[in-house]
Amino acid sequence: MVNFEMEIKKINPINIKEMELNRYKINNDIKKSIILYNSAIGEIKKSNFELAVNDLKKALSYNKGFSDAIKLIGLCYVSMKQYRNAEKVFKKLKKYAIYDSLANDYIQSLKIKSSRGRNVNNMEVINHINSDIWNEYSTKPKRSTGKIIMVILSTLIIMGGIVMNYFYPKFIQIAIAKVPIETQEFLHKLSINNKLIVKQEEVDKDQNKVDDSLEENMVNLESSEKAKIDSEDQKIKSDSYKDSIVGMLNDAEKSIGDGKYEMAAEDLINLKNENFDNDTKVKYDKLWQDLKISGIWPIYNDGNKLYKQKKYAEALPKLKMTSQIDSDIDIMPWLMYQIGTCYKETNDYSNALTYFRQVKDKYPKTEYASYADYSIKEMGN
Repeated sequence: MVNFEMEIKKINPINIKEMELNRYKINNDIKKSIILYNSAIGEIKKSNFELAVNDLKKALSYNKGFSDAIKLIGLCYVSMKQYRNAEKVFKKLKKYAIYDSLANDYIQSLKIKSSRGRNVNNMEVINHINSDIWNEYSTKPKRSTGKIIMVILSTLIIMGGIVMNYFYPKFIQIAIAKVPIETQEFLHKLSINNKLIVKQEEVDKDQNKVDDSLEENMVNLESSEKAKIDSEDQKIKSDSYKDSIVGMLNDAEKSIGDGKYEMAAEDLINLKNENFDNDTKVKYDKLWQDLKISGIWPIYNDGNKLYKQKKYAEALPKLKMTSQIDSDIDIMPWLMYQIGTCYKETNDYSNALTYFRQVKDKYPKTEYASYADYSIKEMGN
C-alpha cells in the first residue's frame, strides 16, 4: 500500500534556473506554471492544502499537460481526506504514460484506505449501540438462567443477522416474529443499528453524486481560471513570481561581475518581454546596458573564433546572442551573414534562407548582400 504522506514529502520544487542553463529559452506560460507549482509546495509544507490546490489549478491553466501538478492535486485531496476527488484526479493522471503504473498504485491504495475508514466508522456505531443494549439488559433485575442463555444465543444469532438483514430483510422479519418479546426488543435495537449503517451507505451514495458534480465543476473551473488570470496576475507577480524575477536579475548582476557574460545574457534575454514594475525596470535596463558595454564583444569573439574553426553548431548560439544584445551593432550585416551560414552548414536551410534574405533586404549596398545572394543560389533557391 502506498504511503501517501511519504509521497508528498518526496515532492521537491522545480529549479527554473537549472532548466534554463540546459535550454536556451523556456516558454513564459510554462515558467509561470512552474512558479505556481513551487508556490503550492510551499503551501503544502504549511499544511494549507486548499491554497495549494488553487495554485496548482492555476498552474494547469497555463500548462494543461503539467502532469506533476495533476499528481500533486491528487495527493492534496488525499491529505484533505477527499478520497473521491483524489481518485478522479489519479484517473486523469493515468493518461500520462510515465505515471500510468503509479496512478494505478495510488487508486488501489485509496480504495483500501477509504474502505478501512468506512469499516472503522461502522464498527464504532455497532459497538456503541451494542454496548448500550447490553448495559440495558445487564442492569435489569436478574432473570432465570434459561432467559439469560436465550439472550446470549440471540445475540450470537443477531450478529450474523446484521449481515442477513442487509441482503434478506424479509427473512429477518419472519425470524423476529418467532422469538420472545424481550429478545424482539433486543433484535429491534440491533436492527436500528443496521438501518443506521444502511442509511450511512445511502448518504455515501448521495455524496458520490455530489462528487460527480464536483468533477464537472473542476472542469469548469479549469476553463474559467484562464478568464480570471488577468485579475490575479498582479497578485502573482507581486508575490512568488516577482521574487523569481528579482532573483534572476540578481543572478545576472553577479554573472556580469564575474565575467560570465553568456549566463547573464540568457537571464536578461529570457526576461526581455516581462512587464516590470518601475524599480525592477530600472535595474533591468541598467544590467542590459552593462552587458552591452562589457559582455557583447567577449561573446561575439568566442562565436567568431568557433565560426572560423568551422564549428558552426557551437558558434551559432553565441552569434545569435550577440545580435539579440545589440541589434544596432556596427557589424550586423556580417553577423547576420555568419548566422545564416551556421544554419546552412547545420542543414537548417529554412532559417538560413531567412537570414540571407534579411542581409539582402536590409543591407543591399554591402558586400555581404552579394555573399548572401550567392549562398541562396547555392542552396537551389
